Amino acid sequence: MPELILQSLPYQRDSSDLIRYIATLPGAACLDSGLGDQAEGRYDILTALPNCQLRLRTDSNQSFLEQRHHNQNSWQKMPAQTCIFAAADALLQQDNPARSVVAKLTHLPFCGGVIACFGYESASTGPIPVRTDELGSILQQTATTLCGLYQWAIVVDHQTGKTALFVLPECPDEIRQRVMQHLPCFGSDKTGAAIVGEDFNLLEPFQAQLSASQYRVAFDKLKEWIYAGDCYQANLAIPFVANYSGEPVNAYLRLRQGSRSPFSAFIDTGDAQILSVSPERFICVEDRGVVTQPIKGTRKRSHDPAIDKQLSDELQASEKDRAENLMIVDLLRNDLGSVCETGSVQTQDLFKLHSFTQVHHLISTITGKLPLHVSPLSLLKRCFPGGSITGAPKIRAMQIIAELEPLPRAVYCGSIAYSDYRGRMDSSISIRTLLCSQDHIFCWGGGGIVADSELASEYCEAHDKVSALLKLVSTQPDSEI
Repeated sequence: MPELILQSLPYQRDSSDLIRYIATLPGAACLDSGLGDQAEGRYDILTALPNCQLRLRTDSNQSFLEQRHHNQNSWQKMPAQTCIFAAADALLQQDNPARSVVAKLTHLPFCGGVIACFGYESASTGPIPVRTDELGSILQQTATTLCGLYQWAIVVDHQTGKTALFVLPECPDEIRQRVMQHLPCFGSDKTGAAIVGEDFNLLEPFQAQLSASQYRVAFDKLKEWIYAGDCYQANLAIPFVANYSGEPVNAYLRLRQGSRSPFSAFIDTGDAQILSVSPERFICVEDRGVVTQPIKGTRKRSHDPAIDKQLSDELQASEKDRAENLMIVDLLRNDLGSVCETGSVQTQDLFKLHSFTQVHHLISTITGKLPLHVSPLSLLKRCFPGGSITGAPKIRAMQIIAELEPLPRAVYCGSIAYSDYRGRMDSSISIRTLLCSQDHIFCWGGGGIVADSELASEYCEAHDKVSALLKLVSTQPDSEI
């Protein structure tokens, strides 16, 4: 068996050239700290050429899994009722590297394993609603749940200023050879500089798929359910759609430059591209320690420092936003408590202010301890989708969302995650996330609705959350926003 390849590459603070180059390879997966200065934004994990891939498809109103190995062109249908999270776990058990190999990679956050995008509908247990219009058909045909097994990666550590490439001994020879052929480009200061491709351009302005009057109808109906006791809170989102031309990776590079979000990602599924600049961690597992950090409470930022401070103070003092945040903290404590060791679930921070490039958020932090017999991906399945973007109680909130929103959520409010051979997992909630498919680009923005929510402010918040993103993909920014 070949030996482990582990070598240093030149460090660059901006990984955009590497991302642009990796994006030319099949199965590209770039988990990116987005040039941010948040504590969570230490590493970039960049890879492609997976050994094996799984994807969730929908046909005749039913979902099913397909599998494809690196040396196959066609997808093979898997046994019925196979859960995508369990299948990803099983994939992670294949070709485990020796402990001595893993020990040499302990300084890296990822030592090979599964990288996945779990679309919002990944955990659906019933029939998937069929949308017969053009936009609904595009989303139905696009596989937005996909995971791959990756046995090589480039890891950029922005804290130490080091970049490492590793290739595991178990990596198939064909993939190993392709990686090593590309090594001179990975190690060049000009990596990807000449690989620009066709610039990304919108062919029309983004169109909201819920007008103000349609949003009012949905909002009022949701309020009726809240007053009737069906739920305490539910997230109501507005989809936005436009036609585009050019390379989606170029749109992603604009987004990351302007947003600088710590859980950014570019993933190429083959028939679609996922562009995420999420600020929200979902679940992290390291040495069996569990952390989740739900976001609830948002204010748009201002270029005027005095107004910006006023907005952040207003957010911190808002009883409504704090109450929404607390509801989701309770929901996530319950989700973690059903899996984590008894008595280990604790709330470390409540309503802590985090200021990003475009918005202020309130973020709480909850911790726990994962039992030895439970895998990180099993925990992710139990908590999926995140309570911060569904509501409470979760199942009823999801039923309401399905009835009120005009399009499937697809990648929006799902999760982008990695889980490695060492038992480390980190994941995001895929908010501030766009999907490119069949020359259409989709984006969603929403917010949690509770009993005392006001129509105008909630409608404005949904637009505020995506307005800067839509501006960034519409024009080439001269500077960050």
